[in-house]
Amino acid sequence: MLDWLKGRVDVSTLLFIGSIKGLIYVFVTGLVLYKLILNYNTKLDESEKQYRSYFEAHPSPMWIYNKRTLNYTAVNNSAIAKYGYTREEFMNMTILDIRPKSEVSKVYTVIKELPEGYNDSGIWTHRKKDGTLIQVHITSHTITSLKEPHIMAMATEVDQRQVTV
Repeated sequence: MLDWLKGRVDVSTLLFIGSIKGLIYVFVTGLVLYKLILNYNTKLDESEKQYRSYFEAHPSPMWIYNKRTLNYTAVNNSAIAKYGYTREEFMNMTILDIRPKSEVSKVYTVIKELPEGYNDSGIWTHRKKDGTLIQVHITSHTITSLKEPHIMAMATEVDQRQVTV
């Protein structure tokens, strides 16, 4: 293919041209990969923002806690409004801190036996910051995409549920 160049151009020039061609290929490929990664990260950021806005705006109290330590890792605005704790207070608490002492051992048992996926944990008593006790129905879902197992839970106050016929 390059036979006509033989004798006209020395080998070092051909090697130099080949190297330049290779560098251009690497540069263009790197640029394309950079744009693809940037696009993916942008979509990932948008997806995370959308999830956070759904979580934060949900009308029911919701939280995420570490299944091993029971520490809250996220709470939504409805939980803050309903329970009276600030976000910072929640982040320094465990799920046991809103439970009466009589339910603590039951909490450990239920969490230990909690299967993967969606769970209907039933009716529990929770204590608000002002000491008021409320009855709530808890549904939850395990989250396995984090480094440690977490649980996302939603509370519905029992006396606020409406029965439809």
